[in-house]
Amino acid sequence: MTNRHLLAIAAALSTLGIAACSGRDSEPAPVENQAEATPSEEPRAEIAPAPVTPAPTATETEAANAIAAVPPEEAPAPDAQMMDDAAATGMTARATRDMPASNEDAPVEQVEKK
Repeated sequence: MTNRHLLAIAAALSTLGIAACSGRDSEPAPVENQAEATPSEEPRAEIAPAPVTPAPTATETEAANAIAAVPPEEAPAPDAQMMDDAAATGMTARATRDMPASNEDAPVEQVEKK
């Protein structure tokens, strides 16, 4: 036998084994589980629409308690996000880029020539 024959026999046996374990439904499904109810011949009572009442008008108290319109927000500065991020991470030192950097105040190690 070749591998193809063994594979076909194994597939047939596994299909039969699964089919034997599934069992049969000995009882039919109950009739009460129908998706649609059969229409009855009894007439249905018509439901009358609710009467429409006019909406109440605003009183002086409601007008006095009305909230004024919120003014629009001001536009943020162009570098506001960068400054917020720098403050959050602790990098708040400011250096101007217009002036050349000077290291006069920086500590300098003296190197001895030998």
